[in-house]
Amino acid sequence: MKTLSILTAALLSTSAYASNAPEEPHIYVKGEASLTTMPDHVLLTVGITEIDKDLIAAKKQTDTTMASAISLVKKLGVDDADINAGQISIYRDNQYNRETGKQEFTGFKVSRTLTIKLSAINKYPELLQSLVNNGINEIRQTQFLASNYDELHKKAQKMAIKQAKAAAKELSDDFDVELKGLYSASLTPLDMPSTPYMRSEKVMMADSAPGNYVPDAYHAGEITISASSYAIYYID
Repeated sequence: MKTLSILTAALLSTSAYASNAPEEPHIYVKGEASLTTMPDHVLLTVGITEIDKDLIAAKKQTDTTMASAISLVKKLGVDDADINAGQISIYRDNQYNRETGKQEFTGFKVSRTLTIKLSAINKYPELLQSLVNNGINEIRQTQFLASNYDELHKKAQKMAIKQAKAAAKELSDDFDVELKGLYSASLTPLDMPSTPYMRSEKVMMADSAPGNYVPDAYHAGEITISASSYAIYYID
């Protein structure tokens, strides 16, 4: 289920009140739409860090753990194109000794990063636990994303524009004036210092969840996609 929340705003004026406003009588309207949807894939970034005074040993252990992690990920059905394990960093690690007042060499720190795009969200808990069990010791970032985000954002923009137009019509009817044409329109706020009159409306839109979404497999939460539209109309 997708929920569309719409807020529209309008302000009636007979004089110019900002540089963006015309001197002729006009109304200022705003439409805002928010779509919510469930994520259909996870972008997970994990890492492995080893410290050893023997640089070769530290790198070997890191590479071994990373190879095991990549193999595990592939067994879960992740494509090669959705696996990125190219990052590596090596540097000397020092620790301050309070007794001597000096920095002491503790070993070479070798780190590897693994980024995975997991389309089967229901496998996320299993993947995460398996990675930790196999030596991954850093969970750096987890993002639950929707592959149709751009499509939904464009849809939200169109709905916001539609609601701004509806607000202009509604307000002009309420004040017994006529709309005489569009002066300015934008998807970002216009330079209007006054606080607009607010109107609230909610519309429910039925939509199927992504095919690979499994309810209760992991509570990732909804993704909210919002858009706004602003317009100034001449009135008579």
